[in-house]
Amino acid sequence: MSHRRRLRVAAQVLGSVLVVGLLVRDAEPGAVREALSRSSPAWVLAAALIKAAAVTLHELRIWVALLPWKRAGVMRVVGIGYTAGLLNGVLPARGGDLLAVGMLRSECEVTTTQALAAVAITGFAEALVFGVFVLGVLGLGAAQWELLLGPDGSARALTGLSLLTVAALFGAAMVVIVARRLKGPDPEDEARPSPADWVRRAVVDAGEGLSAWGPLAANLGLSIIQVALVVASFWALLPALGLDPPLPLLATCGVIAVGSVAAVVLPPGLGASQAATSVFVLAFFGIDEASALAFAALGWLTNTGPALALGFVPFWRRLSGIPALLRANRDEPE
Repeated sequence: MSHRRRLRVAAQVLGSVLVVGLLVRDAEPGAVREALSRSSPAWVLAAALIKAAAVTLHELRIWVALLPWKRAGVMRVVGIGYTAGLLNGVLPARGGDLLAVGMLRSECEVTTTQALAAVAITGFAEALVFGVFVLGVLGLGAAQWELLLGPDGSARALTGLSLLTVAALFGAAMVVIVARRLKGPDPEDEARPSPADWVRRAVVDAGEGLSAWGPLAANLGLSIIQVALVVASFWALLPALGLDPPLPLLATCGVIAVGSVAAVVLPPGLGASQAATSVFVLAFFGIDEASALAFAALGWLTNTGPALALGFVPFWRRLSGIPALLRANRDEPE
């Protein structure tokens, strides 16, 4: 690991410790413990099982995203995805996804840019479907949403999310168009392409994956199911704690959306992103800080636990090869 990366990781870990420390300092530990003691084990177990199904579906979608280039073994790709999910729980900035690219390249015999395109398309489809889902929730609960943020705030939220969704679709279309213009014979020295050649390949492969309509449609269809499962797993924690906020689906989506961004900044293994996100978002829905922290604790358990459990055996099998993958990622063109 380079000196710059060590400093970045250290800064993120320090940030997580500070966030958790501030939240715990301002909270009432007794109230948090009381909220947790009242939680329903059945609902918590249901949330964990639903999350496990969502994780498995996500890894299956990586296999679908690889179809334009390679029909790899399903269980092999799912195992790689499980390993990446476990590493995402302990590495900052979703470092497991970067290692997944290396594992796909070495185990499935695809190029780095093809593996990168498959991982990126999987994430893009999920984000797009989630954005459309949140737009639907905002539209259906417009009246109650206005009561929480006011007409202007509600309009800004709806407009901003709509623009982001349209921009994502426009960006995907532009990638396809640019990729077709850049497509051509690969350079003779394929083993060590120049950075410009590497970027060109990445764009061409991303465009090829986005224009493979069959696999893309399948990926989007599976994304709908996966997003529904992820939302359901977080929503189940509300009745688990006896919470009944207005617009529960919107509250759940807010925790997921803001938490996804926070997890890139703060290492999710320390729980800082879940705690900060839950307190920040759920306050808008009238949920007190103790209950929000209890929600964050259960959210961390049901979100991280299945990924760690499913990823342990695949990770153990690949443990000896991970240092080589780290060195290979370090040597890739910037």
